[in-house]
Amino acid sequence: MGKEKMRKLNKKHVMITFIPIIVMIVLIFWFVFRKTETLELIGNEKEVFMLNSIYEEKGTNLEDVEMIGNVDTSQEGQYEIKYQYKNQTVKRLVEVLNNKQIVMNLNGSQDTYVLKGQKYIESGCHVIDQNEGNLTDQVKITGKVDTQKVGDYEIIYSVQNKEGIYCSKKRIVHVVNEFEKNSHGIPVLMYHYVYTPDDLPKTINTNYILDSKLEEQLKYLKEQDFYFPSYQELSAYIKGEIDLPKKSVILTFDDGQKGFLKYGIPLLEKYQIPATSFIIASQNGKEKVKKYASEYITFQSHSYDMHKGGGNIGHGGIISALNMEQIKEDLLKAQNIVENTEAFAYPYGDVTVQGQQAIQEAGILCAFTTEYGKVKKGQDPTKLPRVRVLGESSLQSYIASLGM
Repeated sequence: MGKEKMRKLNKKHVMITFIPIIVMIVLIFWFVFRKTETLELIGNEKEVFMLNSIYEEKGTNLEDVEMIGNVDTSQEGQYEIKYQYKNQTVKRLVEVLNNKQIVMNLNGSQDTYVLKGQKYIESGCHVIDQNEGNLTDQVKITGKVDTQKVGDYEIIYSVQNKEGIYCSKKRIVHVVNEFEKNSHGIPVLMYHYVYTPDDLPKTINTNYILDSKLEEQLKYLKEQDFYFPSYQELSAYIKGEIDLPKKSVILTFDDGQKGFLKYGIPLLEKYQIPATSFIIASQNGKEKVKKYASEYITFQSHSYDMHKGGGNIGHGGIISALNMEQIKEDLLKAQNIVENTEAFAYPYGDVTVQGQQAIQEAGILCAFTTEYGKVKKGQDPTKLPRVRVLGESSLQSYIASLGM
Protein backbone atom coordinates (compact mmCIF):
# COMPACT_ATOMS: atom_id res chain seq x y z
CA MET A 1 0.00 0.00 0.00
CA GLY A 2 1.48 3.43 -0.94
CA LYS A 3 2.54 5.95 1.68
CA GLU A 4 -0.02 8.46 0.46
CA LYS A 5 -2.86 5.99 0.80
CA MET A 6 -1.72 4.96 4.29
CA ARG A 7 -1.60 8.61 5.36
CA LYS A 8 -5.17 9.18 4.21
CA LEU A 9 -6.44 6.07 6.00
CA ASN A 10 -4.72 7.05 9.25
CA LYS A 11 -6.21 10.53 9.05
CA LYS A 12 -9.67 9.09 8.48
CA HIS A 13 -9.25 6.68 11.41
CA VAL A 14 -8.16 9.50 13.68
CA MET A 15 -11.20 11.58 12.70
CA ILE A 16 -13.60 8.67 13.28
CA THR A 17 -12.00 8.02 16.68
CA PHE A 18 -12.18 11.64 17.89
CA ILE A 19 -15.66 12.65 16.63
CA PRO A 20 -17.51 10.95 19.55
CA ILE A 21 -15.03 12.46 22.00
CA ILE A 22 -15.58 15.94 20.55
CA VAL A 23 -19.35 15.52 20.68
CA MET A 24 -19.15 14.41 24.31
CA ILE A 25 -16.96 17.38 25.21
CA VAL A 26 -19.43 19.76 23.54
CA LEU A 27 -22.34 18.21 25.46
CA ILE A 28 -20.46 18.47 28.74
CA PHE A 29 -19.67 22.13 28.12
CA TRP A 30 -23.33 22.82 27.18
CA PHE A 31 -24.63 21.11 30.32
CA VAL A 32 -22.18 22.86 32.64
CA PHE A 33 -22.30 26.31 31.13
CA ARG A 34 -25.84 26.41 29.75
CA LYS A 35 -28.14 29.28 30.88
CA THR A 36 -30.40 28.13 33.74
CA GLU A 37 -34.16 28.62 33.14
CA THR A 38 -35.56 31.55 35.09
CA LEU A 39 -38.12 30.74 37.80
CA GLU A 40 -41.15 33.02 37.52
CA LEU A 41 -44.51 33.27 39.29
CA ILE A 42 -47.74 32.66 37.43
CA GLY A 43 -49.97 35.47 38.60
CA ASN A 44 -49.08 38.35 40.90
CA GLU A 45 -46.49 38.63 43.66
CA LYS A 46 -49.31 39.67 45.97
CA GLU A 47 -52.88 38.39 45.86
CA VAL A 48 -55.79 39.34 48.11
CA PHE A 49 -58.76 37.15 49.01
CA MET A 50 -61.87 37.73 51.08
CA LEU A 51 -62.35 35.52 54.13
CA ASN A 52 -63.53 31.96 53.33
CA SER A 53 -62.88 32.36 49.61
CA ILE A 54 -61.39 29.49 47.63
CA TYR A 55 -57.63 29.86 47.16
CA GLU A 56 -56.38 28.35 43.92
CA GLU A 57 -52.62 27.82 43.72
CA LYS A 58 -51.32 29.24 40.42
CA GLY A 59 -47.76 28.02 40.85
CA THR A 60 -44.79 28.92 38.62
CA ASN A 61 -43.65 28.58 35.02
CA LEU A 62 -41.42 25.56 35.77
CA GLU A 63 -42.05 22.01 36.89
CA ASP A 64 -40.33 20.16 39.76
CA VAL A 65 -40.54 23.29 41.93
CA GLU A 66 -40.62 22.88 45.70
CA MET A 67 -43.43 24.90 47.30
CA ILE A 68 -43.15 25.90 50.97
CA GLY A 69 -46.11 27.34 52.91
CA ASN A 70 -49.90 27.27 52.67
CA VAL A 71 -52.90 29.60 52.73
CA ASP A 72 -55.85 29.27 55.12
CA THR A 73 -58.63 31.54 53.87
CA SER A 74 -60.71 30.75 56.95
CA GLN A 75 -58.25 32.84 58.96
CA GLU A 76 -57.57 36.53 58.41
CA GLY A 77 -53.91 37.40 57.90
CA GLN A 78 -50.92 37.35 55.54
CA TYR A 79 -49.38 34.16 54.18
CA GLU A 80 -46.05 33.75 52.38
CA ILE A 81 -45.55 31.03 49.78
CA LYS A 82 -41.97 30.20 48.68
CA TYR A 83 -41.13 28.45 45.44
CA GLN A 84 -37.64 26.94 45.10
CA TYR A 85 -35.94 25.56 41.99
CA LYS A 86 -32.21 24.74 42.11
CA ASN A 87 -30.59 27.91 43.43
CA GLN A 88 -33.59 30.15 42.68
CA THR A 89 -36.36 31.30 45.02
CA VAL A 90 -39.44 33.41 44.36
CA LYS A 91 -42.15 34.40 46.83
CA ARG A 92 -45.85 35.19 46.78
CA LEU A 93 -47.67 37.11 49.51
CA VAL A 94 -51.34 36.17 49.99
CA GLU A 95 -53.52 38.38 52.18
CA VAL A 96 -56.88 37.25 53.56
CA LEU A 97 -59.28 40.08 54.46
CA ASN A 98 -62.12 40.05 56.96
CA ASN A 99 -63.35 43.62 56.40
CA LYS A 100 -66.52 42.71 54.45
CA GLN A 101 -65.47 44.88 51.51
CA ILE A 102 -66.88 42.23 49.18
CA VAL A 103 -69.83 40.17 50.36
CA MET A 104 -71.17 37.25 48.34
CA ASN A 105 -74.37 35.46 49.28
CA LEU A 106 -75.51 32.28 47.57
CA ASN A 107 -79.22 32.12 46.77
CA GLY A 108 -80.87 29.32 48.68
CA SER A 109 -79.12 26.54 50.58
CA GLN A 110 -75.40 26.14 50.02
CA ASP A 111 -75.99 22.38 49.94
CA THR A 112 -78.49 21.95 47.12
CA TYR A 113 -80.48 18.73 46.60
CA VAL A 114 -81.72 17.46 43.24
CA LEU A 115 -83.58 14.27 42.44
CA LYS A 116 -81.91 12.07 39.84
CA GLY A 117 -83.43 12.75 36.42
CA GLN A 118 -84.88 16.14 37.35
CA LYS A 119 -83.30 19.36 36.14
CA TYR A 120 -80.68 21.26 38.14
CA ILE A 121 -81.83 24.81 38.80
CA GLU A 122 -78.96 27.29 38.93
CA SER A 123 -79.82 29.61 41.81
CA GLY A 124 -76.87 31.97 41.40
CA CYS A 125 -75.62 34.50 43.92
CA HIS A 126 -75.40 38.22 44.71
CA VAL A 127 -72.23 40.23 45.30
CA ILE A 128 -71.87 43.66 46.90
CA ASP A 129 -68.58 45.59 46.97
CA GLN A 130 -68.56 48.47 49.45
CA ASN A 131 -66.44 50.57 47.06
CA GLU A 132 -67.57 49.42 43.62
CA GLY A 133 -71.20 48.50 44.21
CA ASN A 134 -72.98 45.46 42.79
CA LEU A 135 -70.64 42.94 41.10
CA THR A 136 -73.20 40.19 40.49
CA ASP A 137 -73.06 40.48 36.70
CA GLN A 138 -69.27 39.94 36.83
CA VAL A 139 -69.44 36.60 38.66
CA LYS A 140 -67.98 33.57 36.88
CA ILE A 141 -69.78 30.28 37.51
CA THR A 142 -67.81 27.09 36.91
CA GLY A 143 -68.71 23.44 37.33
CA LYS A 144 -71.28 21.07 35.86
CA VAL A 145 -74.04 18.91 37.29
CA ASP A 146 -75.10 15.62 35.69
CA THR A 147 -78.53 14.90 37.12
CA GLN A 148 -78.55 11.50 35.40
CA LYS A 149 -75.79 10.33 37.72
CA VAL A 150 -76.04 10.19 41.51
CA GLY A 151 -73.21 12.02 43.23
CA ASP A 152 -71.93 15.29 44.64
CA TYR A 153 -70.98 18.14 42.30
CA GLU A 154 -69.20 21.43 42.96
CA ILE A 155 -70.32 24.77 41.53
CA ILE A 156 -67.86 27.63 42.10
CA TYR A 157 -68.88 31.30 42.07
CA SER A 158 -65.95 33.72 41.79
CA VAL A 159 -65.39 37.41 41.17
CA GLN A 160 -62.45 39.83 41.23
CA ASN A 161 -62.94 43.56 41.70
CA LYS A 162 -60.94 46.38 40.12
CA GLU A 163 -58.53 46.41 43.07
CA GLY A 164 -57.69 42.77 42.35
CA ILE A 165 -59.44 41.35 45.43
CA TYR A 166 -60.88 37.86 44.93
CA CYS A 167 -64.12 36.59 46.43
CA SER A 168 -65.55 33.13 45.82
CA LYS A 169 -67.90 30.53 47.26
CA LYS A 170 -68.70 26.89 46.62
CA ARG A 171 -72.10 25.23 46.29
CA ILE A 172 -72.34 21.47 46.72
CA VAL A 173 -75.08 19.94 44.57
CA HIS A 174 -76.22 16.53 45.78
CA VAL A 175 -77.91 14.46 43.09
CA VAL A 176 -79.81 11.75 44.97
CA ASN A 177 -82.01 8.81 44.10
CA GLU A 178 -84.72 9.95 46.47
CA PHE A 179 -85.72 12.28 49.27
CA GLU A 180 -89.00 12.79 51.08
CA LYS A 181 -90.88 15.14 48.77
CA ASN A 182 -92.85 18.18 49.81
CA SER A 183 -96.51 17.54 48.98
CA HIS A 184 -98.23 20.04 51.28
CA GLY A 185 -96.72 23.29 49.95
CA ILE A 186 -93.77 25.50 50.87
CA PRO A 187 -94.23 27.86 53.83
CA VAL A 188 -92.84 31.29 52.98
CA LEU A 189 -92.60 32.87 56.41
CA MET A 190 -93.45 36.56 56.78
CA TYR A 191 -91.68 38.37 59.59
CA HIS A 192 -91.46 42.10 60.16
CA TYR A 193 -89.63 43.66 63.09
CA VAL A 194 -87.07 42.45 65.64
CA TYR A 195 -86.32 44.02 69.01
CA THR A 196 -84.36 43.30 72.19
CA PRO A 197 -85.18 43.86 75.89
CA ASP A 198 -82.64 46.69 75.87
CA ASP A 199 -84.04 48.31 72.72
CA LEU A 200 -87.81 48.30 73.04
CA PRO A 201 -90.05 49.91 70.39
CA LYS A 202 -92.54 52.57 71.46
CA THR A 203 -95.41 50.19 70.76
CA ILE A 204 -95.32 46.41 70.37
CA ASN A 205 -97.80 44.49 68.23
CA THR A 206 -97.90 41.08 66.57
CA ASN A 207 -95.42 42.23 63.90
CA TYR A 208 -92.67 42.56 66.51
CA ILE A 209 -90.64 39.55 67.62
CA LEU A 210 -88.16 39.45 70.49
CA ASP A 211 -84.64 38.51 69.37
CA SER A 212 -84.55 35.54 71.76
CA LYS A 213 -87.76 34.14 70.23
CA LEU A 214 -86.39 34.55 66.73
CA GLU A 215 -83.22 32.76 67.80
CA GLU A 216 -85.29 29.92 69.25
CA GLN A 217 -87.04 29.50 65.90
CA LEU A 218 -83.82 29.66 63.86
CA LYS A 219 -82.18 27.14 66.14
CA TYR A 220 -85.11 24.78 65.58
CA LEU A 221 -84.87 25.11 61.77
CA LYS A 222 -81.14 24.45 61.89
CA GLU A 223 -81.33 21.47 64.25
CA GLN A 224 -84.16 19.93 62.21
CA ASP A 225 -82.08 20.26 59.01
CA PHE A 226 -84.56 22.37 57.04
CA TYR A 227 -83.90 23.15 53.39
CA PHE A 228 -84.03 26.74 52.14
CA PRO A 229 -84.96 26.91 48.44
CA SER A 230 -83.99 29.85 46.25
CA TYR A 231 -86.67 31.78 44.37
CA GLN A 232 -85.39 30.14 41.19
CA GLU A 233 -86.10 26.75 42.76
CA LEU A 234 -89.47 27.90 44.10
CA SER A 235 -90.44 29.14 40.63
CA ALA A 236 -89.50 25.78 39.09
CA TYR A 237 -91.44 24.00 41.86
CA ILE A 238 -94.55 26.06 41.12
CA LYS A 239 -94.26 25.15 37.43
CA GLY A 240 -94.00 21.47 38.33
CA GLU A 241 -90.48 21.18 36.92
CA ILE A 242 -88.86 19.94 40.14
CA ASP A 243 -89.66 18.54 43.55
CA LEU A 244 -88.37 20.02 46.79
CA PRO A 245 -87.55 18.30 50.09
CA LYS A 246 -90.41 17.91 52.55
CA LYS A 247 -88.79 20.19 55.13
CA SER A 248 -88.44 23.24 52.89
CA VAL A 249 -89.03 26.80 54.08
CA ILE A 250 -88.27 30.38 52.99
CA LEU A 251 -87.79 33.25 55.45
CA THR A 252 -88.76 36.82 54.56
CA PHE A 253 -88.63 40.04 56.60
CA ASP A 254 -90.69 43.02 55.41
CA ASP A 255 -89.91 46.75 55.45
CA GLY A 256 -86.14 46.74 56.15
CA GLN A 257 -86.76 47.86 59.73
CA LYS A 258 -83.67 48.88 61.73
CA GLY A 259 -84.32 46.28 64.45
CA PHE A 260 -84.21 43.46 61.93
CA LEU A 261 -81.11 44.89 60.25
CA LYS A 262 -79.34 45.37 63.59
CA TYR A 263 -80.47 42.30 65.55
CA GLY A 264 -82.04 39.89 63.06
CA ILE A 265 -79.22 39.64 60.52
CA PRO A 266 -76.56 38.65 63.08
CA LEU A 267 -78.83 35.78 64.22
CA LEU A 268 -79.30 34.56 60.66
CA GLU A 269 -75.52 34.67 60.25
CA LYS A 270 -75.03 32.78 63.51
CA TYR A 271 -77.25 29.91 62.34
CA GLN A 272 -76.24 30.25 58.67
CA ILE A 273 -79.81 30.51 57.45
CA PRO A 274 -80.50 32.46 54.24
CA ALA A 275 -83.36 34.96 54.28
CA THR A 276 -84.85 37.85 52.31
CA SER A 277 -85.16 41.45 53.38
CA PHE A 278 -87.96 43.16 51.46
CA ILE A 279 -86.97 46.83 51.63
CA ILE A 280 -88.84 49.99 50.73
CA ALA A 281 -86.24 51.28 48.28
CA SER A 282 -87.04 54.98 48.72
CA GLN A 283 -86.23 54.74 52.44
CA ASN A 284 -82.42 54.75 52.29
CA GLY A 285 -82.52 51.59 50.21
CA LYS A 286 -79.12 52.01 48.58
CA GLU A 287 -77.45 52.66 51.94
CA LYS A 288 -79.11 49.62 53.55
CA VAL A 289 -78.08 47.27 50.73
CA LYS A 290 -74.42 48.24 51.22
CA LYS A 291 -74.27 48.74 54.98
CA TYR A 292 -76.07 45.53 55.88
CA ALA A 293 -74.72 43.28 53.12
CA SER A 294 -74.50 39.74 54.47
CA GLU A 295 -73.67 36.24 53.25
CA TYR A 296 -77.15 35.21 54.38
CA ILE A 297 -79.32 38.10 53.22
CA THR A 298 -80.70 38.94 49.82
CA PHE A 299 -82.37 42.33 49.46
CA GLN A 300 -85.53 42.35 47.34
CA SER A 301 -88.15 44.95 46.51
CA HIS A 302 -91.07 45.98 48.71
CA SER A 303 -91.63 48.73 46.07
CA TYR A 304 -89.89 52.06 45.69
CA ASP A 305 -92.61 54.32 47.06
CA MET A 306 -95.87 52.38 47.12
CA HIS A 307 -95.77 51.50 50.81
CA LYS A 308 -98.40 54.08 51.74
CA GLY A 309 -102.13 54.64 51.74
CA GLY A 310 -104.27 56.14 49.01
CA GLY A 311 -106.05 53.13 47.56
CA ASN A 312 -109.56 51.77 47.91
CA ILE A 313 -109.21 47.98 48.18
CA GLY A 314 -107.82 45.55 50.76
CA HIS A 315 -105.70 47.41 53.29
CA GLY A 316 -105.92 50.68 51.37
CA GLY A 317 -102.48 50.65 49.76
CA ILE A 318 -101.88 53.16 46.98
CA ILE A 319 -101.25 50.41 44.44
CA SER A 320 -105.00 50.18 43.72
CA ALA A 321 -105.01 53.86 42.66
CA LEU A 322 -102.21 53.34 40.11
CA ASN A 323 -102.31 52.01 36.56
CA MET A 324 -100.00 49.32 35.19
CA GLU A 325 -97.40 51.74 33.79
CA GLN A 326 -97.18 53.66 37.07
CA ILE A 327 -96.71 50.46 39.04
CA LYS A 328 -94.11 49.18 36.59
CA GLU A 329 -92.22 52.46 36.81
CA ASP A 330 -92.09 52.11 40.59
CA LEU A 331 -90.93 48.48 40.36
CA LEU A 332 -88.12 49.31 37.94
CA LYS A 333 -87.01 52.22 40.11
CA ALA A 334 -86.77 49.87 43.10
CA GLN A 335 -84.92 47.28 41.05
CA ASN A 336 -82.24 49.83 40.23
CA ILE A 337 -81.56 50.08 43.94
CA VAL A 338 -81.89 46.48 45.18
CA GLU A 339 -80.54 45.21 41.82
CA ASN A 340 -82.61 42.03 42.05
CA THR A 341 -85.68 40.79 40.21
CA GLU A 342 -86.26 37.49 41.96
CA ALA A 343 -88.97 38.45 44.42
CA PHE A 344 -91.39 41.21 45.38
CA ALA A 345 -93.68 41.76 48.37
CA TYR A 346 -96.85 43.77 47.69
CA PRO A 347 -97.09 46.80 50.03
CA TYR A 348 -99.92 46.22 52.49
CA GLY A 349 -100.47 42.89 50.71
CA ASP A 350 -102.85 44.55 48.22
CA VAL A 351 -102.98 42.96 44.76
CA THR A 352 -104.56 44.30 41.57
CA VAL A 353 -104.71 42.99 38.01
CA GLN A 354 -102.65 45.99 36.95
CA GLY A 355 -100.11 45.12 39.64
CA GLN A 356 -99.87 41.52 38.44
CA GLN A 357 -99.33 42.70 34.86
CA ALA A 358 -96.58 45.05 36.06
CA ILE A 359 -94.90 42.17 37.92
CA GLN A 360 -94.73 40.20 34.68
CA GLU A 361 -93.50 43.20 32.69
CA ALA A 362 -90.75 43.82 35.25
CA GLY A 363 -89.54 40.22 34.99
CA ILE A 364 -90.09 39.33 38.66
CA LEU A 365 -90.06 35.59 39.40
CA CYS A 366 -92.20 35.47 42.55
CA ALA A 367 -94.52 38.11 44.03
CA PHE A 368 -95.93 37.67 47.54
CA THR A 369 -99.07 38.89 49.25
CA THR A 370 -100.06 38.77 52.91
CA GLU A 371 -102.73 36.15 52.22
CA TYR A 372 -102.22 33.20 54.55
CA GLY A 373 -101.17 29.91 53.02
CA LYS A 374 -98.35 27.83 51.60
CA VAL A 375 -96.97 28.02 48.08
CA LYS A 376 -98.15 25.05 46.02
CA LYS A 377 -97.54 23.72 42.55
CA GLY A 378 -99.64 25.38 39.88
CA GLN A 379 -100.25 28.62 41.78
CA ASP A 380 -100.05 32.05 40.16
CA PRO A 381 -96.47 33.35 40.76
CA THR A 382 -97.75 36.96 40.70
CA LYS A 383 -99.81 36.50 43.91
CA LEU A 384 -98.29 33.90 46.21
CA PRO A 385 -99.40 33.45 49.85
CA ARG A 386 -97.21 33.57 52.94
CA VAL A 387 -97.37 32.35 56.53
CA ARG A 388 -97.34 35.25 58.99
CA VAL A 389 -95.13 34.75 62.04
CA LEU A 390 -96.76 36.30 65.09
CA GLY A 391 -94.38 37.78 67.61
CA GLU A 392 -96.16 36.38 70.65
CA SER A 393 -96.48 32.82 69.31
CA SER A 394 -94.92 29.93 71.20
CA LEU A 395 -92.35 27.64 69.60
CA GLN A 396 -95.01 24.93 69.41
CA SER A 397 -97.34 27.25 67.46
CA TYR A 398 -94.46 28.23 65.20
CA ILE A 399 -93.68 24.57 64.47
CA ALA A 400 -97.36 23.89 63.76
CA SER A 401 -97.44 26.77 61.26
CA LEU A 402 -94.71 25.04 59.24
CA GLY A 403 -97.15 22.20 58.66
CA MET A 404 -94.62 19.41 58.80
